[in-house]
Amino acid sequence: MWKRANWSGHLAFVLAASASAVGLGNIWRFPSQAASHGGGVFLLAYVIFSVFFGIPLLITEIALGRKTRRSPSRTFRRLNRKWWFVGALAMIIPVIILPYYSVIGGWVVKYFISSFFSGTAAIDFDSWRNDIMGVGVCTFAFQLLTFALVFLGIKQGIEKSNKIMMPALILLTIAIAVFVVLQPASRAGIRYYMIPDFSRLSSGGASGAAGLARTLLAAMGQMFFSLSIAMGIMITYGSYVRKDDSIPKASARIVFFDTFVALLAGLIIIPGAFAFGGAELAQKGGFQLMFVSLPKIFSSMAFGRIVEIAFFTLVLFAALTSSISIAETVTSSLCDFLLIKRRTGAIIVFLYMFLASIPSALSLKALGAFDFTADILLMPICAFLTCFFVGWVIKPDVVLDEIAESRPHARKLYTIFIRFIAPIFIAVIFVSGLLDSFGIISL
Repeated sequence: MWKRANWSGHLAFVLAASASAVGLGNIWRFPSQAASHGGGVFLLAYVIFSVFFGIPLLITEIALGRKTRRSPSRTFRRLNRKWWFVGALAMIIPVIILPYYSVIGGWVVKYFISSFFSGTAAIDFDSWRNDIMGVGVCTFAFQLLTFALVFLGIKQGIEKSNKIMMPALILLTIAIAVFVVLQPASRAGIRYYMIPDFSRLSSGGASGAAGLARTLLAAMGQMFFSLSIAMGIMITYGSYVRKDDSIPKASARIVFFDTFVALLAGLIIIPGAFAFGGAELAQKGGFQLMFVSLPKIFSSMAFGRIVEIAFFTLVLFAALTSSISIAETVTSSLCDFLLIKRRTGAIIVFLYMFLASIPSALSLKALGAFDFTADILLMPICAFLTCFFVGWVIKPDVVLDEIAESRPHARKLYTIFIRFIAPIFIAVIFVSGLLDSFGIISL
């Protein structure tokens, strides 16, 4: 059986967990969501939800991992044998995400390399995506990078890489954001993004109340998915946390770094998009924004090639740090489940990641189906069951005692949150996500 390692210190854990949370969702999803839901109003709602919901949910998952010293596949079983299925669900989610995420990582590799040579604006994304050999080579390169860092282990691989990539990611984000903000043409976008204006919520024929409700739901959903909650990652990373490290402090710092990068990503993309294409371009999310619109914007900017190189280096680091955390969660769960050595588990996960990524590499529909299954269906269900498990099955004292929280008012507030508030909000996210996916409502 493999020997479970520890993070070398508090900073190492915070950087690793923050690197997991800071992913492609911060860079391409957050700005488009902000642009589509009132700019500054969305921003304000997101920060509030991150502080009052994100931190307690992170504390819960990290504490469960540290208490059991197990991966998700064993954590719930260890605390209550009848609830083993929640651990199984938490293990399945990263298993689904890892292959298709590595395909997107392969696209990022292509754009990262091209930014140094011919430039990314010259790439016809739709045509290149149908180049099976090109997509396959780039995807394999991204998978190999992920595998190598997981194979090296917690301290030699994940810790060391995150100590380089996470600070570099933050510095790159700050530098590009400062450059964009200083451009005269970006002022309208900055005002839209940074200043809350509730009158924008009444656009599209919706009443102010309906627009506000959509904005709050969008901000809540973005917070939920951005922080790597209900993916088994924070339970896994929590299982490596030393007993003398403060989980509440770590959780607050993770939320800070994740929110900070997301806010700066909005400053990079929304003002630039406003300057070259207006609000409609800023509201485009996903593949079109990242791989079609932004390269054209960079090609039109002064010093655009330098900005382009810096940006796609930032995107590569964000994609890789998240991929590492997902692969580590799958590896840890596999090792705990089969009682095999860590490096053996890493090799098995690498082979699985390569083979299982083929459908997503060949078809956007397949990629979208996997994303829908993991993000819209399984993650909210897993989060709801986790809250119910802690709140009503093992009781909140298990988490509170693990984090050494002794203040009566704090214990009472956490109990109310985990038993009532969080499950209700997660259920709302789940239902609204389904309705949005089927076109019944628009978020």
